[in-house]
Amino acid sequence: MRFLSRIYILNNNKSLIIYIKNVKKLMSKIKSNFSFTELTKTTGSKSLISLITINTLMSLFFIQGLRGFFPAIRIALFHVVFGEDVMLNFLPLLTLIFLFLPGFTNTISKKIDKNRIMFFSIYAILFVRLIWAFKIPGNLETIYSGLIITFYGIYLSTFLTTWIEEREDIKANQKIIVAMFSFFSAFLIDYLIRTIGSSQDISLVTPGLIADWRITQYIWLVIQIPLTILCIYLTKVHHPRFSNKDNTSSQEKGKENKLGTQHSLIFSGIGIFLFLLFNLFLYPNGIGQFTDTNYFFNNSINIISLMIAIFILLFVKIEMISNKFIISILNGFMILSLCLFFIMGNVLMYVASIFISISLIIMYLNVYLLFNRLSNISFKWEKVKTISNGITIGFAFLVLFSFLHAFTTEWAAILAMFRGLGSLIMIIAGVIFSISTICAVIIKPNKEVDER
Repeated sequence: MRFLSRIYILNNNKSLIIYIKNVKKLMSKIKSNFSFTELTKTTGSKSLISLITINTLMSLFFIQGLRGFFPAIRIALFHVVFGEDVMLNFLPLLTLIFLFLPGFTNTISKKIDKNRIMFFSIYAILFVRLIWAFKIPGNLETIYSGLIITFYGIYLSTFLTTWIEEREDIKANQKIIVAMFSFFSAFLIDYLIRTIGSSQDISLVTPGLIADWRITQYIWLVIQIPLTILCIYLTKVHHPRFSNKDNTSSQEKGKENKLGTQHSLIFSGIGIFLFLLFNLFLYPNGIGQFTDTNYFFNNSINIISLMIAIFILLFVKIEMISNKFIISILNGFMILSLCLFFIMGNVLMYVASIFISISLIIMYLNVYLLFNRLSNISFKWEKVKTISNGITIGFAFLVLFSFLHAFTTEWAAILAMFRGLGSLIMIIAGVIFSISTICAVIIKPNKEVDER
């Protein structure tokens, strides 16, 4: 019996060893080779910290800009449509033009160095956000937020272009991971700000219940001033200066292999991502209204979802995430979750909230894949134009679907046939988001950029 038991134990040990080896092989296939330590060897620790900090804060101010911009636009358009103070409310609508200005980044960069444009955009965002925080009377919030969105689009276009084209021992995908890590971290900080304010955004709206409103409206100003000083210091002292070379000759070479203009529509998904988040899924209270669930529950699982997305971004290979089968299954689940959320949200309640939180992970991964493709795809024009056009197309779809959603919800009285179709608009947006992501995965990147 002892002999048999020893054989049994040995067999179990062998099985365990084989199992551990198989797990290690699987982990080696899944685990990304991305490392902040390796990046610091090339860029320097101070430069990398500066780059991530500035990117994160620029993205945070962009998020705050979107929070302030579209609600103001919808209110102004409501008054214009119903004939109330038409001229006064028509002026804020003109700021919609701001969202299309990043499309001219390439034209500007032909006359001005891209590095100078990038640094000017940083300073412009800091200045406008600081002025906005002072709460100067005059109902200029729409202009402030619109300018921040514009300069962020220009900043992102020039930053991604100059860094991707920089000849370093860093692959383009690793650079995009750093940029998206900063972008996701900004959303995480935004969640923290609204958690502190008990669902209210203390960076934009007065909490009101804490103390006298004349004092509380300046809470964010106390934070904004040191953030502005920090960004100016990091930009002047530690932010890396990228080389500004002319890639016209390399772009002309192999021009026949580059994609046509119509393929740039895949970046509509960037705008759809922003539409879905800023019209519902970034707000735990909004999710709670559809599912009859608690704010703190929704807020907690949404933060966990974002942290999982950041973990996947840093530690899972892009090849696994961009696998056609995997991304199709994930996006199918996301669309199914959206349908269940809007149709049976009150019945499923917490189950629907959990499904939406899982879908948020997929949304973040989708936008990561879109920006990754934006960095290594080649059209028949300069790289800066590729990125700026992709961002501008995203903004255009953000505006389009925001208005479609408004006409099916608070403005449904204008056209009775649109009444109650807000949920359908959301589902359609989710479908377009999924299609754009899958198409971005299917399209093959240019070999020259991929090797970089």
